[in-house]
Amino acid sequence: MAYNVFDILKELDSIVDFARAKLQWDILFFIGSKGPSSVSEIADGTGNSKKAVADAIRKLIDKELVVKVKYDVYDLSDNGKQLLSRLNELMKNTVLTQEKANDDLSLLSTDNPVQYYYLLELLKAALLNNGILPIDRVSKELGISRQTLKYYIDLFSNKKIFKKVNKKNLLGKVVQVYALTNDGRKIAYKVPNLVKIRNNLFLKILLRMTFSVRYESALMKLMILFALTSPVIIYYKHLTGIYIIAILWLYILVFTSLLSIFAYLAMR
Repeated sequence: MAYNVFDILKELDSIVDFARAKLQWDILFFIGSKGPSSVSEIADGTGNSKKAVADAIRKLIDKELVVKVKYDVYDLSDNGKQLLSRLNELMKNTVLTQEKANDDLSLLSTDNPVQYYYLLELLKAALLNNGILPIDRVSKELGISRQTLKYYIDLFSNKKIFKKVNKKNLLGKVVQVYALTNDGRKIAYKVPNLVKIRNNLFLKILLRMTFSVRYESALMKLMILFALTSPVIIYYKHLTGIYIIAILWLYILVFTSLLSIFAYLAMR
């Protein structure tokens, strides 16, 4: 920017002292937001006594920042409006750099919890799938339609979190998929839980074994698998060679149980 922030602050402070004239600033902000106001309204709005407000208004009139409209109703003068305009511009522009740096985190605002939830789930699924979104699996495990999921993907694509890329499938056919952008990765890497998931080798193995994108879904599939196969093994236990299958089944049960525990602990 073609201005010096500190010079402008110094100039504004010389007009209305930031440290010792807080009430004057409160009055300026109040009138600036509410419009012409009476002493009583300003006193109620700023939480000060009428006498203190009246004294501060007299000082603002002397500084030609406030003008009397009628009776005890006051409004900002042209100088007052210009002062607030400069202050607002200063705040907007000096915060701009920080907003830009934190723009990715602002996308994780909880103002819209639904968007927040889906963004985290999509980021997590992409991180665990080498940056590619497995749309079918995500829609099934989240319990939403492809159309609904596509709506959120497009929403986040407009914010440069995901992008369309061409990729060959197992049959060698080129298909379009959604992948994490560099900005999307920056967002994900600033969320502690997502960083833990990204570095969680146990979770990655568990999800690949169960063709899942979520820890909860992987556990559910394992529970269903063992619940369905255990009665079968018990029923056919008298058959020759069934003990080999039973031993393999037991090893898989122990292995996946330990894998699930380690994956859970690594996420904490």
